Amino acid sequence: MKMRYSGLVFSILVLLWFTGCEEKVPYGKVGGHYSHFKKISFHPERSISKVVVKQKEHKMFVYHKGKLIRTLPVSLGKNTMKKGPKVRQGDFCTPVGTYKITSKRTHSIKYRAMDVSYPNAKDRTRAAKLGAKPGGYITIHGQPHWNKAGQGDFYTLKHDWTNGCIALTNKDLDWLWGGMRTGTTIVIER
Repeated sequence: MKMRYSGLVFSILVLLWFTGCEEKVPYGKVGGHYSHFKKISFHPERSISKVVVKQKEHKMFVYHKGKLIRTLPVSLGKNTMKKGPKVRQGDFCTPVGTYKITSKRTHSIKYRAMDVSYPNAKDRTRAAKLGAKPGGYITIHGQPHWNKAGQGDFYTLKHDWTNGCIALTNKDLDWLWGGMRTGTTIVIER
């Protein structure tokens, strides 16, 4: 029994490794792809005014008119807790700073994605001083296709597995999607 569990954990780790988010992933890579998306209407009564992600807590705090309305668990870039905030492309870390949501889109590999305005001027300057590229394609996204029903949420929320993005369960992402507009501020703190 212990051997089977170890094999399952290893398989999940391999799938998470290959389904990161920073680089553009070819359609249908590891674990299938999403092709059908339910329509989610905007809910003005919970129009989200700001989102704060606290990396050390692995939590997203969602605000409506300055009032905290929900706290959601998140997964981060796989090296974030070891190396700190994102500095360069390919470091597998989640950035720290103040950004905006620039677009919302369905995502064939990660269910849905909300693009974050990383890198900002400060991020580009820091990377340039190191002679590096800052990277990009940072999003708030859902789960890989193999976890579309949420059966692996217990595992994916206990581990940082993205290439630098912020991952939610698909159920939590649907809730967030219904109250989020482009232009909403997202503050990512260590």
